[in-house]
Amino acid sequence: MLRTSFLSIIIITATFLLSCDNSKDKELIIGHWTGIEWLEEGTPSPIYTPADASFQFETTGDYSFTYAGNTEQGKYFISNHELFTTPEGGIKMMVKVIKLDQDPLRFDMNRGGKSEQLTLVKK
Repeated sequence: MLRTSFLSIIIITATFLLSCDNSKDKELIIGHWTGIEWLEEGTPSPIYTPADASFQFETTGDYSFTYAGNTEQGKYFISNHELFTTPEGGIKMMVKVIKLDQDPLRFDMNRGGKSEQLTLVKK
């Protein structure tokens, strides 16, 4: 009985701590973010210009992403340091959030087996 109670307390505590973390991420991601660094395999991308990338995350769960004049809009949610986006008419995608503070926001991505990291700052 004591072991079951102890296990229950651990599970409840872990759930509480994880939900607090998710709540903080959900709060911090709201706003307009602009790219400052885009790395491919650890070096600056020769293809992508970070300043051309921007995200807008709304409290409603809506987002927009703009890159070089092209815009994507849809729904998002963040859970366990992962950002899930579903563009209108598209499929759900996930990127790992490796840093989310007031500044910066850093994504760890994988495009066709190539490691990419995008760092953004809040405007």
